[in-house]
Amino acid sequence: MGFEALAMAFLISTGSPPLGTALSRTEPPPSLRAAFTVEITDGEAFREIHYDPRIADRNARWNLIETRGQSEDLDRVVEEWGSEVSPDGWLIPDDLRASMGGVVDAQDLGSLWRIEFEHQPSSNDGPIDVWAGEHLIGYTWLEPVSQQLVRVEYVAPEGFDVPGNGYVDSYELQYILRQDPEYGVSVISAFMVDVKGEFQGDDMARAYRARVTGLDLFFSSRVEESLYLSRQHEYVPGVIGVAAGQ
Repeated sequence: MGFEALAMAFLISTGSPPLGTALSRTEPPPSLRAAFTVEITDGEAFREIHYDPRIADRNARWNLIETRGQSEDLDRVVEEWGSEVSPDGWLIPDDLRASMGGVVDAQDLGSLWRIEFEHQPSSNDGPIDVWAGEHLIGYTWLEPVSQQLVRVEYVAPEGFDVPGNGYVDSYELQYILRQDPEYGVSVISAFMVDVKGEFQGDDMARAYRARVTGLDLFFSSRVEESLYLSRQHEYVPGVIGVAAGQ
C-alpha cells in the first residue's frame, strides 16, 4: 500500500496544465470588480452585508443589511473588511500562484488532485502574512479534467508562538471556490477560519464562517472585458461559452 501511495504522488508545475490553467482562472484583470452579498457569523452573532463598488458615495458601498446577536469580534472583522480599498478583492485569490511557488507536490486521489505547498511570500503579503506563512502548510484541491480549483486550505501542523505574548494551538483557514459561468473566473463562495490558543494569559477561540449569497461580476473597462473574453475563448476552449455568442 505504501508503494501505491508513492506511485500516486508526483511533482507538478504551477505554470503548466492542468494546475497552471486552473490558476489562470484566479488571475483576471484588475478591472474585473464584484458587487456581492455575504453572510458572516462567529457562532455568537450574524451579519449580512451588501457591497457594490458602482455606488458613487463610497460610504454607502458597504451596507450592513441585517444584524442578529452581539459580538465585538465579529463587528471588528466586518468593519475592517469594509474599510479596505476594494473589499471585493477578497473574492478572487489572485496571489495563489505566487504563494505556491514554481513546483508543488501533488497526489492523485482519483477525481481530485491534492496539491501541497509551503506558502511563499507574495507582493500582496504584509509582515503578518509573511510571518504566519512560515508556520502554515497550504493545500488545494484540483479537478484535473475540468482544470478547476475547488478548495484551498491552510493549516498549522503544530502550535506556534505569536507576537504580543500569545500562542496558537491550532489554526485552519479554508475557502471554497466556484467558477463564474459568464467570465470563467474562479471566485470564493465560502470561507471558514478556526483558531484556538491563548493571548496574554487568556484562552482564545475564534470560529468564523462566511457565505457569499449573491454575486455580480463586471468589468469597469469594456475594452479590457472584450480583450479578456477573446483571450479566454482562444486559449481556454469550452470554458467561456459566452464569448462565442457575443
